[in-house]
Amino acid sequence: MNKLLTLNILILLLVSCVNKEKSESEFYAENKTSFFDLRNSDWTKNTWIRKPENLKTIHESFKKFGYDKLENLIFKSNNEFLIQDICIKRNFENLMDSLQLTYNKPEKQTKYYAEFWNRRKAENNDSIVYEIIREFNSVKSDKKRLNYDNEFVNDTLVDLLKIEFNNKNLTSEKAKSDFDILKKYGLHQSAYNLLYERPEYFDTDLDRKKMEKELTKTKEFKEAWLIDNAK
Repeated sequence: MNKLLTLNILILLLVSCVNKEKSESEFYAENKTSFFDLRNSDWTKNTWIRKPENLKTIHESFKKFGYDKLENLIFKSNNEFLIQDICIKRNFENLMDSLQLTYNKPEKQTKYYAEFWNRRKAENNDSIVYEIIREFNSVKSDKKRLNYDNEFVNDTLVDLLKIEFNNKNLTSEKAKSDFDILKKYGLHQSAYNLLYERPEYFDTDLDRKKMEKELTKTKEFKEAWLIDNAK
């Protein structure tokens, strides 16, 4: 019995060592941008996105990139839509139209819209939310590119959007450029995921072992901006 117990302990120790060695070798440094938590946090509890200046930055950056390229951020059906794991049981287009029509018009507001705009006013972001809704509604039909105010654009966010959403007919040159941009911003775990954990890059001709050596390793795991979507 003692021998069996000793053997089990040795096996557990060996497995632990192997797992530790593997996991540590796959951890890479990942800087946190000001907007980083939009990727890996609960939006219903996120305070950063509720600040008017941050909403303005996100909106102007999205306009520079092109709202029409971001359609798959929202998964829609006839009577509900899903955004960042939040399910809202209303038709998306109808909701956007109604929110625009009821802003600062309490006589037109049902309970739902009154509560929505009262929350926005309590957070002091109602005017920018209205601006975003109004401009977003204006591109629904023809998907034209909205003029953006470069003063409020976050170029890091725009670059990351280009990596994530401009990946049709992906070339090896574009893949290498995407890797270099992630590395430049200190998003090394994201760069690692690009090399090994993003199926859209699998067929690109990259010297993955050499490029991986350019990344900074760390013993502490951090969530990545460019998430692992291969599993």
